[in-house]
Amino acid sequence: MKVWLPACLVAGCFLCPSAWAKIDEPDIKADCLKTGIYASAGKVAYQQGDYAKAQELFRDQVAWSEFCHLPASATSVAYNNIALTYLHLGQYGKALAWLGLASQQDQKTRVNLAQVQSKLALKPLAEGPTGLYWQYAGQGSWNTLEVKPEGSQFVIHFSGLSMGAMSLYYGPNTGEFSTVTTIKDQQAVYQGINDENAGGADCRVTMNFSRQSAVLNTVGDCGFGHNVSAAGTFQRVSE
Repeated sequence: MKVWLPACLVAGCFLCPSAWAKIDEPDIKADCLKTGIYASAGKVAYQQGDYAKAQELFRDQVAWSEFCHLPASATSVAYNNIALTYLHLGQYGKALAWLGLASQQDQKTRVNLAQVQSKLALKPLAEGPTGLYWQYAGQGSWNTLEVKPEGSQFVIHFSGLSMGAMSLYYGPNTGEFSTVTTIKDQQAVYQGINDENAGGADCRVTMNFSRQSAVLNTVGDCGFGHNVSAAGTFQRVSE
């Protein structure tokens, strides 16, 4: 089980200054000006067909657009940008998840959504609970739930984040659990007291699966980082 991490231990778009370095207002203003740089660099990579690189740059664009409270229209563009990289990579479920964050009144969103849905119609998700599930945590990051078959049981891994006010500098609060269990009647249960890695945390996480999503509910304290919880609806983004 993981808890709070400094920025230098967190991968992705988080900065890595000296641990616990003080960040002041001029630093934040300067970093917010870089949002446009991420967008431009991502566009170049996208046009060159380097969708993986574009994806990372657009994720930075998303993170800083949210952190810097840019207009909703600008943030919606950022969501669409990263969704298009997943579309080109054939990862339609993930593209759909990102488009779900964008303004549904935006013409660009509607056009991109139609493309993604047409692709998904040709390759719908298979029956069964296996796959990767996403729940948006904010600032370009997702809580994840992954389900893999193992014999007659399933390996289930949850990884959660809480993006605080300064998470892009100091990293998010985190929490996770793994369990090997059966899934009966589309439901699985994680018991913290039976997990030797939970440090004695006493919680019960119920997971209810459908073809498109998983709904989690937690009773008790799993010992995660501050404000991290295994709860709510997770969208199935891949098998």
